[in-house]
Amino acid sequence: MSSLLIKDTTVLLPTGSVSGHLYVDEDKISDIGSFSLSGKKSDLVIDGSGKLLMPGFANMHTHVSLQIFRGYGEGLPLERWLKEKIWPAEEKQTPAQVRAAANLAFCEMIKSGTTCFADMCIFDPLPVFDSASKFGIRGSVSRGILNSNDDSKNSDLLDAVQNLCEYGTDLVSPSISAHAPYTCSKELLIQTKKLAKKKGLKYQIHVSETRKEVFEILDRTGKYPIEYLDSIGLLDSDSIFAHCGWLTKREISLLGKNKVNIVSCPVSNLKLATGGICQLHELDAAGANVSLGTDSVASNNSLNMFETLKFAALLQKHHYWKADVLSAKRAFEFATVNGYHALGLNGGIIKKGALADMVLLDKSANLRPVNDIYSNLVYSASPANISHVIIGGKLILKDGKFTTVDEEQIFREADNAAADLFG
Repeated sequence: MSSLLIKDTTVLLPTGSVSGHLYVDEDKISDIGSFSLSGKKSDLVIDGSGKLLMPGFANMHTHVSLQIFRGYGEGLPLERWLKEKIWPAEEKQTPAQVRAAANLAFCEMIKSGTTCFADMCIFDPLPVFDSASKFGIRGSVSRGILNSNDDSKNSDLLDAVQNLCEYGTDLVSPSISAHAPYTCSKELLIQTKKLAKKKGLKYQIHVSETRKEVFEILDRTGKYPIEYLDSIGLLDSDSIFAHCGWLTKREISLLGKNKVNIVSCPVSNLKLATGGICQLHELDAAGANVSLGTDSVASNNSLNMFETLKFAALLQKHHYWKADVLSAKRAFEFATVNGYHALGLNGGIIKKGALADMVLLDKSANLRPVNDIYSNLVYSASPANISHVIIGGKLILKDGKFTTVDEEQIFREADNAAADLFG
């Protein structure tokens, strides 16, 4: 049995902030507030004076194997970027290069406040499982298969995915992924979803990222992408749809009715000039579970969830010409508790019984004064504020330094892997 005490701090609760302490028993929060410290035996005590304790971010769409692709293939539209640069180089990656990339990604994630992630790896995700376990970060890892609408490939692809279902730890679970409706046949989409249901796993897929994709599906099936996926049984509360930048009103209604998990990746979509803006406000009102993701550093150049959160909130105001269309508190929930909910986890929130996945921030100049704590977090906070990261009750980052890994070695290995792949 292990325990952790964070004393004399400001704790961000769902109802606002309180001053006091927080006690962790094993991997869950067991006490919050101004309780007596007598009798609270702790394996580790953290002084939270001058700090804010918030739930960790859930980065709900990543490709961590591409971490060493930062700055590669710049300035190309999505389809050319994928076919001419990303996929050919990704196919050449060795397991050691994938591991080096994932290690670098988890360094960046954790130091920017991410405690949970959902990843899609197009080729070999096993090194990603290993890397995540090494860091002690929580998440779900999948292999995003595609068959270019050639069903003769299905058997081998499904066998590879089936094998991945056996991997996983207490912190890192497998999930099932198909790349996208335009790169996968109807049969492959149906079979991957069937496998996810059989195994009780979450299902990840890219959907409606570009206008071109929307019209390609419309021409092929006579339906808009969400309508098409609904017709073949992919819409439910275990599905995680990334991007969704081009949606009709009817599609939004279908996503809400079926409680689908949506992941908006605003920075990546802006950088790739995909044009659409995910209608977070309408999706949330319709009943969909809205969350946020960075996508990969190949398309975003950063895994900074503070940045993603700010862009997401600002784009809603811009899109709807309405400054109060999305509150800072609700936007913050998209980046935290909603992401955890998408993975079926009781986390991303500070309350008794929730997973002890938390971040301590220094209340520096950019977080003062506190007229609205959520506004400060959404529009002012940055990774520079982060001092400590706790995942599952374990201290992963202490005073900005990792307790689980050698960061300098990870940097060297990532630099070497990038040189070998692109040099």
